[in-house]
Amino acid sequence: MSALALDKIDLEILRILSRKGRLPIVELAKQVNLTTSPCSDRVKRLEKEGYIKGYHAELDPEKLGLDVQVFIHIRLDQSSFSIFEKFAKAVELMPEVEECYSLSGDFDTMIKVRTKDMKSYQTFMSTKMGTLPGVIQTRSEVVIEEHKVGFGVNPELLDLIAK
Repeated sequence: MSALALDKIDLEILRILSRKGRLPIVELAKQVNLTTSPCSDRVKRLEKEGYIKGYHAELDPEKLGLDVQVFIHIRLDQSSFSIFEKFAKAVELMPEVEECYSLSGDFDTMIKVRTKDMKSYQTFMSTKMGTLPGVIQTRSEVVIEEHKVGFGVNPELLDLIAK
């Protein structure tokens, strides 16, 4: 089923759950004007079809003492195409790496790293970055302040799908 095959109620369920995933099914059903059973069936279908990938708790990095965020742009040695796969598997094993993307442009990949302080970041760079396969150049950008943070699909995008 494509996003275009979702009806208004499905989109509203997705919108509500993306904002408040722990909402009891009884409350969700009230908000979308359904009885509990059909609402529950729709949620199960949306989960089964992969529209809902999971439910997560949003952790506060500052309260956990993880104050430093750094985006690291990385250029890889492209003499072997498998280097991209090896690199991706290696960063999966690094708890400091929150996100990893393949890019077009001047750099091949970008990772988002979170550490408790600059000393921890320097340790990450000096010990772990050197173990990543194929890295030939990096450029780091330290986050000064977050202005907008997303967690998956922005619920407001669902309005664009419905049109």
